Amino acid sequence: MPGNTEKTICTCVTNHEHHICALHGKGLVEEAERLTDNPTVTCSICLVNANSPENVCSPTTLGGGFKYSDMKDSKKILCESVDAELEKEP
Repeated sequence: MPGNTEKTICTCVTNHEHHICALHGKGLVEEAERLTDNPTVTCSICLVNANSPENVCSPTTLGGGFKYSDMKDSKKILCESVDAELEKEP
């Protein structure tokens, strides 16, 4: 998915494991879908639309983003922070 190439690291790493990209990276599709069924914001990194600013790494005004259902089958890592998080897991 296209994203902002200047800023690809989560701006709220203390809650990152609950963000759509982290859930997506772990294969938790149903959990990610629940966070996107009534979007109010778009992530400026991965451009996914989300229900709440707390659901994404870098929230911005809703608009021009993707529905998670349009990208859920992608295996692409959506945020560099996910790479770092997955490396920490045993």
